[in-house]
Amino acid sequence: MIELQSIDDVSIISDWAELNVVYYNTSLSKSKLISLLEDNGFEEDSDYRGDELFDSILQELEKRKFLYGNNPPYSIVNGVILPLINWGDYPEYLLCLIFSYFGAANAANGTSLFEQISNIALKSYLNGDTITLGFPNAGNLPGQLDHVASALNEDRAAKNPPVQAKDRGVDVIGWNSFGDNRRGQVIILMQCAAGRNWNLKKQIMLDVWAQYINWNYYTTIPSLAITEILSSKKWADAVETYGVLFDRARIYRNLYKPNTAIDLRLREDIIQWCDNKLD
Repeated sequence: MIELQSIDDVSIISDWAELNVVYYNTSLSKSKLISLLEDNGFEEDSDYRGDELFDSILQELEKRKFLYGNNPPYSIVNGVILPLINWGDYPEYLLCLIFSYFGAANAANGTSLFEQISNIALKSYLNGDTITLGFPNAGNLPGQLDHVASALNEDRAAKNPPVQAKDRGVDVIGWNSFGDNRRGQVIILMQCAAGRNWNLKKQIMLDVWAQYINWNYYTTIPSLAITEILSSKKWADAVETYGVLFDRARIYRNLYKPNTAIDLRLREDIIQWCDNKLD
């Protein structure tokens, strides 16, 4: 089983429980949880109270189960957590869960994979179009902005971001076009944060971006994609700071809609990445 890092944060313990249940396709009961805690060097009563800890984990996982929607990755029956999916069919979700539990250290190409996953989720949510910007990328940012302006039928402004600005904090741009080749549509500027330090991200500067492409400032929306599922308080703060939030649950909901297509090569790369991380 995967080693438990801490018993001080119910969110982290719940990630650990969720990860073990789904990755190993195994159930998790209270007695099994306590056994695993003891295997990891924790002692009941001195380090934790079994009933209280398990009840807190179940409460957190019940909340997440609702947030995942009609096709959650696990169920809870009579206090036992049961897997409902084969992770190989949902590797994008597992990648997000791995990042949420372990953080983004030694991620290799995992952060790039997360950007691609976020792109698909945003496109599905908008039922529109998306472009991955990101950094590093195949072309320079001014050249990419020319392409973005053309694709959105928006006017390209004369100003370019400075070289040191990289991607100016935006990884994915999404929009829902009217299909009439005219400007004026809802546009989402998304930044992606795979690790647990997402709250160190700076807000997207909409006024600055409006100097690169002359889209309507008031129909351009900031967004942040993260791998965690937050408490209500942290969620409220994050929405206030970053705009439209895509956490693991919202990514899950939008990735696995019936008509959402995921490239098979991308999925293979994600499966390989997950196996390498958990081997």
